[in-house]
Amino acid sequence: MTLLITRPSLAMKICAGLSLIILLGLGSWQVDRLFWKQDLIDQRQAQAELPPIAVPTDTVLDPEIDFRAAYADGHYLNDQEKYLMARTQRGNVGFQLITPLEQEDGRIILVNRGWVPSDYRDPATRPDSLIEGSVHVTGVLRLPREKHWAQPENDPLKNQWFYVDVDHMAEDSGAELASAYYLELDDTAVPGGLPIGGQAKVKLPNSHLEYAITWYSLALTLIVMFVLYHRRPNDGKSDDGHSKKSA
Repeated sequence: MTLLITRPSLAMKICAGLSLIILLGLGSWQVDRLFWKQDLIDQRQAQAELPPIAVPTDTVLDPEIDFRAAYADGHYLNDQEKYLMARTQRGNVGFQLITPLEQEDGRIILVNRGWVPSDYRDPATRPDSLIEGSVHVTGVLRLPREKHWAQPENDPLKNQWFYVDVDHMAEDSGAELASAYYLELDDTAVPGGLPIGGQAKVKLPNSHLEYAITWYSLALTLIVMFVLYHRRPNDGKSDDGHSKKSA
């Protein structure tokens, strides 16, 4: 049996070449994302592990202290709860509870206290969560983000918030902001077990290595298939399927 080498058509060459470029490009992009994601995880973990600071009262946001460990003191304005919608916990639908924390000077800090199931939206169903008196809370600083194009508009009248807008949330609460940041609480146990804190995504999933390996493997498979197809064993028939006669 001899080795039959066939010439690939121009169209096949172009198709295979473009496919290979795309697969290699996707793999390289995932490698870049891998290092970007790991740097982001390291930064967040480093910030969260620093000694806590009081929530800054700066009006100018510093992106460098996003996810910095922080604390605040005051008392909750339980009648001004805000419900951050479209949040899930292990597949269960619910919302994150944002409550203004009033300071001694009357100004407020917005506090994301954690996740609550939809069935407990009515505060009467979770009376233990309506903490009275002074509290000391700990968590991480968060910077408000711009509204994503795919997010619905906030609806203060229905108390349905789809993104954190500290200015409008403070206005809706009838209070002045003490900080342009908001505080996302850690998983410290709370009376009644709700809300469930620790929702800040400090430890992010990083699957980009697996994605990169997948794309590079597909590229290698394409190369192998291309070579094998054009180096087929000769079974005595020509490329058009007819038997060849011995000379």
